[in-house]
Amino acid sequence: MKNKIGLEKLLPLLLLGMGAILRLAYLGTVPGGMHQDETFVAWNAFALWQEGMDSAGNIFPIYLADWGDGHSALYSWLLIPIYMLVGETNITPFITRLPQAIVGIFTLWIVYLLLKKMFGRKCGCMGLFLLAICPWHVMMCRWGLDANLAPAFLIFGLYFFVLGLENKKLLLLAAFFYGIGLYSYAVIWPIVPVMLLLQIIYGVYLGKLNINKWSVLSVLLLAILAFPLLLFVGINSFGNGQQIELPFMTIPVMGGYRAEELAISIPQMWGNIRRVLTLLWHQNVGAPHDILLPHGLFYDIGRVFIVVGFFVLIKNMVKKLGRKELSYEVFIFVQLIGAGIVCAIVYVYLHQVNCLYIPLVLLETYGVWAFVEWLKKFKKYTSQVVMALLIMIYLVNLFLFQKDYYGGYKELVGTYYHQGVEEAVEYAMEQGDEIMVEKGAQWPRILLFSRTLPSEYLSSVEYALHPAPAQFSNGEDTFYITTDYENIEKDKVYIIYFIDKDKFAQEFELTRFHDWYVAVPK
Repeated sequence: MKNKIGLEKLLPLLLLGMGAILRLAYLGTVPGGMHQDETFVAWNAFALWQEGMDSAGNIFPIYLADWGDGHSALYSWLLIPIYMLVGETNITPFITRLPQAIVGIFTLWIVYLLLKKMFGRKCGCMGLFLLAICPWHVMMCRWGLDANLAPAFLIFGLYFFVLGLENKKLLLLAAFFYGIGLYSYAVIWPIVPVMLLLQIIYGVYLGKLNINKWSVLSVLLLAILAFPLLLFVGINSFGNGQQIELPFMTIPVMGGYRAEELAISIPQMWGNIRRVLTLLWHQNVGAPHDILLPHGLFYDIGRVFIVVGFFVLIKNMVKKLGRKELSYEVFIFVQLIGAGIVCAIVYVYLHQVNCLYIPLVLLETYGVWAFVEWLKKFKKYTSQVVMALLIMIYLVNLFLFQKDYYGGYKELVGTYYHQGVEEAVEYAMEQGDEIMVEKGAQWPRILLFSRTLPSEYLSSVEYALHPAPAQFSNGEDTFYITTDYENIEKDKVYIIYFIDKDKFAQEFELTRFHDWYVAVPK
């Protein structure tokens, strides 16, 4: 087979194809509905495309206002050209999630190329396989959260940095991806300079980095990309509340600045680290829509090889450093250092430490690869047999994970993501022009599903508690984001949750959309 069809070249493409299918199949319907942050990201892209401003009226802001404390802007920027291509009538969950899925598929290939460069083709294929079937990565790629772009851009930056040790021109691409990645998730702001500094120091130590045209241009490019965010941090930390407004960009002041959420004391940091260790041990954050048990983040077998990989990587890194040999293990270790800093300074749920998970998959890959290489010392074909058994075990885990993902999890997550609200909003707008909306539906969903323009929103909004609206209008339709169940108005259309439908049964016609109902006066 190797001679006839070039299996060595075909295998990575087959693995990439498998990973793409896992991320694209039924992307628009599983998960059903849309997460509230996902809808805000989508509405911001729509608003920027249509009128160039966000929900606070900021012109092309580098950080989006959203809930008051903001969202990173990169995901919305990536959505704009796609929305322009498909048109506003085709803004669907599938289209909204497509950038994340595509970036995730590119991540698979970059991980393959990175590990191939570091440790050879077999290790690269193993890394591609393990990330392709990783439960965390599959689930992450299937909903459009701004923060979930960060792991990809960090690994893109690392890959081109490693290549740039030999081809200095590629340092520009490393700077570009690290710089653009800063707009994906604010949590990585403190660690990008730390990781880059450590990588540069090691590159200089090896004699592979020095001051030249390409290194200077790379630093300059990264500085230009990071400068608006430095201004953002400055005016929100030390400014007088005055934001910077340019014709083509706004550096906004946030209503709630989240820097104060970062841990600065040793007890706080230790508490955060303990929470991360608990997450990795139990693979559970208490939110069933975030992690699918019992499969967890990496499967149980994956966690075993993460531990193996960590100790073997440390051993080999120390050995190579002692010999003053090039140690690619150092670069993986640097990623772990950066992720460890994030784990210490933020309170962890799941995606807050998403920069940790790809380095852990790299450790898992290193553990499997080192284990199989070690087995070559024994009888002939031992390593091949063990490798085949490991692959079978992983594939069985993948099958069980997919079975549960498209089974019970599909129904569960549809409830958490409020499946049916989109259809309910569209139907309610056909039935009347004054619509009372159950607060739990969340106002970003109403903004998106009603295609409310930012100018319409800002000219009509009345706030309950800023930035949450009590009501706003879209053309002839007015949405009231509240429901007084003690004083039901019989001339209004209602969007309600199923537990309240009995209150409307006598005097309203009820139309069901999954767990949601539209109540229209009889």
